[in-house]
Amino acid sequence: MRLRQRFAAARAVSTPILLALVGWLLLSDPAPWRLVVTGFVAVVVTTLTIRVRRLPPDGDLLPEWQVGSMMSLPQLVLLATGGLVSPLLPLLVAPTFITALFERPRAARAVASVAVASLWVTLALHLLGPVEVVPKPLLGDDGRPPGAAVLVTIALAMSAGLVAANIMGTKSREAFDEQLDQVLRARDDALNGIRERMRELTSLSGELAHELKNPLASVKGLAALLAKDVNEGKPGERLGVLRREVDRMQSVLDEFLNFSRPLVPLAIKLVSLGKLAREVADLHEGIARERKIDVRVDVVGTDDLHCDPRKIEQVLVNLLQNALDAAPAGTRVEVRIRGGRERVTAEVLDAGSGLDPVAARRVFEVGFTTKERGNGLGLALSRTLARAHGGDVELSHRGDGPGCRASLELPTGGPDRSALEGEGARPREASA
Repeated sequence: MRLRQRFAAARAVSTPILLALVGWLLLSDPAPWRLVVTGFVAVVVTTLTIRVRRLPPDGDLLPEWQVGSMMSLPQLVLLATGGLVSPLLPLLVAPTFITALFERPRAARAVASVAVASLWVTLALHLLGPVEVVPKPLLGDDGRPPGAAVLVTIALAMSAGLVAANIMGTKSREAFDEQLDQVLRARDDALNGIRERMRELTSLSGELAHELKNPLASVKGLAALLAKDVNEGKPGERLGVLRREVDRMQSVLDEFLNFSRPLVPLAIKLVSLGKLAREVADLHEGIARERKIDVRVDVVGTDDLHCDPRKIEQVLVNLLQNALDAAPAGTRVEVRIRGGRERVTAEVLDAGSGLDPVAARRVFEVGFTTKERGNGLGLALSRTLARAHGGDVELSHRGDGPGCRASLELPTGGPDRSALEGEGARPREASA
C-alpha cells in the first residue's frame, strides 16, 4: 500500500506536465481527428475514475478484460500526439510495469499484450493510414515523417521494452510475496517457540507450587500442635496470625494449582448442573449464615450436561464466593440454573455495588483483583475452565437492580474435539 501511495503521488505530479505537453501538440496541429480522439479519452477516463471511487477499497477494482482494454486509452493519446514518434511513447512502459507489480498475473499479461498489439496497429496507421499521424512540430527538417525502417525499429524496441517491463514487474511481485511468506513463517516459528516456553513455565511453576504445599502443610500442622500448649495472650495472638497467614498461602497455592489443572485432560461425565449448584451452596451455608446472606438456588428446565464435574464445581465455587464477598449483610444471593436442549446457563446474582467500569475490562486478567486479600486467579481460572468445556464466563450488571450478574454458559453435549485437543485440555508434560 505504501508503494501504491508513492506511485499515486508521482502520478499526481507528472499528470499536469503531461497534459500541458498534450495541449501544446494539439494546439500546434489541431486536426479534427486529434481533437475527437483526445476528447473521447477524456470522457472515458472521467467515467472510469468516478466508477473506481465508488468501489469498496478492499475489493478487486476491475476484471482482467477491462484492465487490458484500459491500456487502449494511453495508446489513443499516443496516436493523437504522434504515434511511434510521440514524446510520450517511453511512458508506455510505466503502466505495464505497475500493472505487473500490483495486479493479478492474467491482468498483467492482458495489459502487456494490448500494449504490444497497439504498437503494431499504430505502425500500420503510420504506413497505411488515411491521415498523417505525426503532428507538424515533430516532423523532420524536410517536413517528412520518419521512414518505415525507423518506425519498425521503434516498434521492435518498444515491444521488447514492454515485455521486459512485464517480466520485471512480475518478478518483483514474486520477490515481495516470497519475502512476505518468509516473514510470516518466521513469525509463526517465534509464536510456536513462545507457546512452548509458556507451557514449560506453566509446568515448572505448577511443580514448584506443588512442592511448596508439602512443607507448608507441615508448618500448618506444627502450628496447630503448638496452639494447644500456648496460653492466651501475646504468644497466642502471634501464633494465630501465623496460622492465618499459612492458610492464606495455602489458599493461594491451591488457586494457582487449580489454574494450571486445565492442562489435564477433562474427565467428562453426565451430571446435573443444578445438583452441583446446590452442593456448592451447601458448602457455603456456614459462611452465608455468618454474614447474614440468604443463598437460593433456582432450577428451570433440563439441566443435565456432559462436563468435568470437579472443574465446573470449581467454577461455581469461585462465582459464589465472589458474590458472597460483594453482597451486603441482609441481602440475597441467587443462583439461577436455566436448562435447554443445546446449552445450560448458570447465573449468580448478588445485590452488591455492581461492576466497576474500569475493573470490568480487567476482571479476567491473571493477577488482577479488587479484594484486599484476593490473588486474581479465581475469575481467570473460571473462564479457562469454562472455555475448555466449549462455554464461557461473563460478568455484567444485574439489570433488575443493584449488583452483579456472573453467567456461566455450557453446551449440553460437552466440549467438542477441538476444545479437548486445544490449549485448555493439553496433557501436562511433567507430573504435578
